[in-house]
Order: sequence, then structure tokens, then C-alpha cells
Amino acid sequence: MLLSEGSSLSARQAVTALGLAGHQVGVCDPEPLCIGRFSRFVTHYYRCPPIGKDPWAYLDSVLGILSQGGWDVLFPTHEQAFLFSREIARIPPGIGVAVADFRSFLQIQGKVALVRTLQRLSIPQPASRVIRTREELLQEQQFPFYLKADYATASTAAWRIRDAREASKVAMEGDPEFVVQEVAEGILERVQAVFDRGRLVAIHGYRQISEGRGGGDIAKLSVCRPSVSQYVEQIGEALRWHGALSMDYILQRERPLFIDANPRLVEPMNATFSGVNLADILVRVSCGEAIAPIAPDEGEVRTHMLLMGLLSKGTRLEIVAELARAVLRRGLYAESREELLPARIDYKSLFPLLYVLTRLLVNPKSATMLSAGSVASYSLSAEAARQIAVPQEVK
Repeated sequence: MLLSEGSSLSARQAVTALGLAGHQVGVCDPEPLCIGRFSRFVTHYYRCPPIGKDPWAYLDSVLGILSQGGWDVLFPTHEQAFLFSREIARIPPGIGVAVADFRSFLQIQGKVALVRTLQRLSIPQPASRVIRTREELLQEQQFPFYLKADYATASTAAWRIRDAREASKVAMEGDPEFVVQEVAEGILERVQAVFDRGRLVAIHGYRQISEGRGGGDIAKLSVCRPSVSQYVEQIGEALRWHGALSMDYILQRERPLFIDANPRLVEPMNATFSGVNLADILVRVSCGEAIAPIAPDEGEVRTHMLLMGLLSKGTRLEIVAELARAVLRRGLYAESREELLPARIDYKSLFPLLYVLTRLLVNPKSATMLSAGSVASYSLSAEAARQIAVPQEVK
């Protein structure tokens, strides 16, 4: 299994999930010391250009690796799936890759397209509208609201606007359209699914128990919501989706309001520990295997990422206290399993944990730089996304 990158948290978790299923894993990434490389399950590493700077150079590099032979599946761990979908005809014969049709991608890849698709399918979402000019933004009267750029990764272009003064300071640059979305109060949950040409094969959901840096999750609790599954299945069927699809939603009195979509698996280890190895299922779909629908697990499984917990702290004392809670299995770490760097499963995962811990203890303010460096390695920049989406005419 060749992973499309190795710097994201999702890629590192996919490595573990695939390794536990018995797969041999390779990683291509711009960063030689990416977090995904530190695993006993990874047998090969290939350096490639960053997709955000030059998607075409990145694609040529990946295709060159695949053409050398030895790989059965190309596994998109992040937004590289968008590029693979557009250039699916260039993937070497015999390489399995489960990505949706490019026309389907264009209906959810951007924030603007997602809002319109959810409206068209009557899928519940917070009150949203598309704006094009700064004048439209300044006319908004209902505060607070979120302003979202069309293309963004890891919450890098979404702003919570609390009043007219904050709205006046926002620079609307880059994208021709933006989304203004009502702030929905409730519980943040996420759902991940694997589809086989519009047919739902497997699904898993979890709740954010503790929020980390950039809105990510420190701790999770698995959930099973039939109503959410029905909406996700409706979306997948309407788009004839093929491969992985993840969505975020706000739960309000048992009613979900969908706020984001990702054409990939997002941090799949909570699902794996719940008995639904979505990464392995995605591989099987990539290979053309016919899979009967897999029932979601209804138990409650708690998982955490100590690394995210450490990065969320601002002082050395807080960092040490967080580490002590994890070692003693208290607070968020009680009856919870480590999903990002599970040392008991994969001893090599200790190396990035010790590196980050050392950096934070030397300089607690380095957390921002550590996070930004990882995002730059795997993220699809707004300019790169436009290069992929705009030049090709979709008929």
C-alpha cells in the first residue's frame, strides 16, 4: 500500500490500521522525518515534492514510484485524492485506487460547492449563503457567524466573526466566492464512510470529547447515529461516491447539521479499535473486492492522541502535567486507547513523541511551528486546488 503522504495525523493512523490488517506500507512525503515514517509497518519511504507548491510535480513523482512496480494500491490519505481523481487515467494499470469521479469531487471539494450540494439534496446544515464581495460581507447583521474560504485545509481559512468590527478587518483574498455560515451550537461529531460506487459499505462515527490545536481532537468517543448514517448514505448514493468520505456535523437535540466534508478517511483508528477497520476496507474496495455492507459497532470506545494534548499546552508545567495524566491514565486518558502513536503496538512511534516532547519542553511556543510544518507538507493549497479544479472542462 503506497500512502499519498506521511505528515498528517490521518496518514499516521492509516499506517497503524493497515499494518494491523497485515499490509505492507510505503510512504511518499516531502519531509524525510515525517511522522508516518516512524512505524514498524512502514517498509519504504520516497521523497516527493509538496503538493501545495506544485501538484503536477508531485503527481509525476508518485506515478514514477508506482511505475517501478511492487505496489498494489495507491492509498490517498489526504486531499491528494482530488488530484488522483482528475488524473485517474494516468494511474498505471494494475494499481488499485478508490476515488470518486472528478465530477463528484467538484460537488464537495470546496466549501461553496458543499453548501450548494447539501442544499440541493436537502441535507440539514446551518443557515449558509455564498458571497462574492466585501460589500456583501459588511452587510451582514446576524452575529456571530463563520466566514469560510472556498478552499482550505486544517481550518486555516475559516474565521469566526463576532461583530461588525471584526468583519471589517477580514481580507477577502484569493477565492472568488466565500461562505457565510451561521454558528450552530451543539456537540461536534464526525462520521467516516467507505462507498463502492454509490453503495455504502462501512460507516463509523465519533464525538469530539476534547478540542486540540486548530480544532482537532485530543479525545474521542465512538457513537452510532442511524439518522446520520442515512444522510451520509443519501449523499454517497446521489454522487455515486467511490472510496472514502468523511463529514463533520453539529448535533443539536439529536438532529445533525453538517458543516464540512472530506473525500478521505480522517483519523481512522477510533473506528479500528471499535472493530471497523475502514482503512483495510478501503483497500479491499480499491482492489475491486465485492464487500457486503458492514454493520457499525454500537459500543462506546474512547481514544486519544497524547501528542495533540501536549501541543495544546502553553507552559512547561502544563506539558508535564498533561504527560503525567496520560501515564497515570487519568482524566481524558482514563479507559482510553492511544490512537496516533500507540507504543504498545508500534515501538517506533515513541520517536516522534519523544522528539515533540523535547522540543516543547525546551520551547513551549514551538507548538505552532511544529503544527504548521506538518500541514505545509501535506496540504493542498488554495492555489493548487484551483489549478486542479479550473483548467479541466467537466462535461
